[in-house]
Amino acid sequence: MIPHRHHLCFVDSLRSFGGAEVWFLDTARRLTARGLKVSIITQPDAAWLPRLRDAGLPHAVIPLRCDGAPWTIRKLARYFRRREVTAIIANRTKDLKACAVAGRLARVPVILGTRESDFPLKNKRYYRWYFNRLATGLLVNSEATRRTVLASAPWLDERRVHLLYKGIDTDRFRPGASFPLAPVAGFAGQFIARKGLREIMVAWNALDRELRPGARPVLRLAGDGPLRGEVERWRAGLRHPDRVEILGFVEDMPDFYRSLRVLLMPSFAEGFGLAAAEAQACGVPVIAGRASSLPELVEHGRTGLLVFPGDPAALEAALRSLLDDPDRCRRMGAAGRKLVREKFDLQTCLDRLVELVTNRPKG
Repeated sequence: MIPHRHHLCFVDSLRSFGGAEVWFLDTARRLTARGLKVSIITQPDAAWLPRLRDAGLPHAVIPLRCDGAPWTIRKLARYFRRREVTAIIANRTKDLKACAVAGRLARVPVILGTRESDFPLKNKRYYRWYFNRLATGLLVNSEATRRTVLASAPWLDERRVHLLYKGIDTDRFRPGASFPLAPVAGFAGQFIARKGLREIMVAWNALDRELRPGARPVLRLAGDGPLRGEVERWRAGLRHPDRVEILGFVEDMPDFYRSLRVLLMPSFAEGFGLAAAEAQACGVPVIAGRASSLPELVEHGRTGLLVFPGDPAALEAALRSLLDDPDRCRRMGAAGRKLVREKFDLQTCLDRLVELVTNRPKG
């Protein structure tokens, strides 16, 4: 158990409920069970507020709408002092701008920013001030993101950049009783261009036009986002629109993965690539973009296939090869689960996080 003198506060100004919020929610539950005091600060209109209430997690609603607004900083500093917060994890740079100043005023010893996507840091004076002088460190969720951050910010001490993979609960994310017989491909994530959704649509067009003998392939799309309307119009124009299922937000993700023969994740950029790791934990091979963190998660030819982003022809060829070869999918799925258990074990990742937020990092 962790001494009660430690209190970790997550700060997240996003209103949507996406991968970061899923991780915050699950991690808060698990760290609380370990004996660490955890609270969350979020927006008054955040989509995940009902989930925080249902989970019984301590949380506060503090509007974070203006970068570094003095009234926001005062509210945050008061919260950190009264609740005796000892560590802060700020989701976005916007959150860090307010939390780092407030945290310093409240004498919080650990103030960590996060870099959830493989994008460079801006080479601006105020960035150097926030990340070098106010924050005590930066969490990155892949080696690729770490490389990008350090290449874009030579002024940042690499010892302040900490790799923290997203751990996978392999008891919850596990293979089903039997491998799916139907040739079903799936996608899970935000409906945005960066995720390669348009390439998926182009690749699927050729399969949709074919008269294939036996079971016809099905495409299941879990998620939502700005491209939702475009995806719906595309499906309506298909020869077989009934073979494309737009599911929206899915609560039971392990069950979703277990219904697939292969997961598609041809992203142009990622942070960690949570869906790829979760799918592999469920014994499902992944066709992923050869970009950002995905080659760290998917071993080409062993646990899935890697294709260059923006190449729908390569994506189509990879998809055909796996949909038509269930035995190969089964072998890749088993190798993928082994990889996740060895590299992304949940308890190991939580141990690392506890080291960082209790000011006891080992490197």
